[in-house]
Amino acid sequence: MSILYFSIGSLIFLFIIADIIKTTFSLNGGGKLTNLVSRGVWNTFFVASAKKGNSKLLEYAGPAVLVSILVVWVIGLWSGLFLMLLSDPSSVVNSITKENTGAWEKLYYAGFTLSTLGVGDYIASNNFWRVITDIAAYSGLVFITTSITYFVPVLSAVGLQSKLSLYISGMGKSPQQVLEKAWNGKDFSSFFDTVSDLCQMLMHHTMNHHSYPVIHYFHNNQLNLAIAPAFVKLDEVHQLLSNALKDDVTLDNLKMNMLQTALDQHLEMLRKGYLKEGSPKEQVPALTEQVSKLGVAFRKPEEINHRSDQALAERRKLLTVMLEKDGWTWDAVHQSNGYSRHQQF
Repeated sequence: MSILYFSIGSLIFLFIIADIIKTTFSLNGGGKLTNLVSRGVWNTFFVASAKKGNSKLLEYAGPAVLVSILVVWVIGLWSGLFLMLLSDPSSVVNSITKENTGAWEKLYYAGFTLSTLGVGDYIASNNFWRVITDIAAYSGLVFITTSITYFVPVLSAVGLQSKLSLYISGMGKSPQQVLEKAWNGKDFSSFFDTVSDLCQMLMHHTMNHHSYPVIHYFHNNQLNLAIAPAFVKLDEVHQLLSNALKDDVTLDNLKMNMLQTALDQHLEMLRKGYLKEGSPKEQVPALTEQVSKLGVAFRKPEEINHRSDQALAERRKLLTVMLEKDGWTWDAVHQSNGYSRHQQF
């Protein structure tokens, strides 16, 4: 019996099981192998689509990530069990002749054991290998079934992501338009009427990211359904209300704090898991570019400059990275119906 083959096979088998457990049962993100495969598949699609968010090719990245993860798990369990069986020439025998099997027969036996197919033309040779076979069969039944059922809540989370994007897009085509529609002549009460629903959906979406990190790689090439521009648009609305309003305009401070918390939590989750190695390639637009024609409720651009700080500048750089890593630019946030952040009002 080869201890080396058995040890390597056991480690591979246990590593895959640990990765499946971490990915499907943990609320703190996927396993290391799952994350590696997810990033690799996404980057392949992202490069192939020329890093353009409106590319139809990127719509297939999310499903490809799920399928790739499942394939890697199956191959990992299969190869791990195969190496364990390969460590002993007599581990598996022909059920009729009782002759030892070769590598191909052991590979076949490992496959139908994990799938619980139970063909029976080959059997374990002794009690030790019978126990290993039982463990592998139960593992295959539980973990492969769990892997497939894991897809259902993932797709549900993707649906919520699209719903959140569409909800924000429906409020306005740009941060300026959202505020223009919400202004009633004295305050923005109609905007704050939506904040509770927005916060609930955004926090739910953030929790889904922790539980099912693969949803980050589900991309929609339709701008009104894309989550990155929608999130940045909502954050811009909040920043304008926080930094650019005149002092005599009344805000709902409770709902402003709720929205700030929901936005901060989501952005921090993205920063730690997906944006930590990024630096913006596009020039970050100044907040003052957006307020030149927002009406009497807002300060003049030159007054806002004195209210800006380093934290806001860093936040906007992070938002730029968020857009770029999803194939979008700031024009996706500010350009709609002919509007561009580069044109003057």
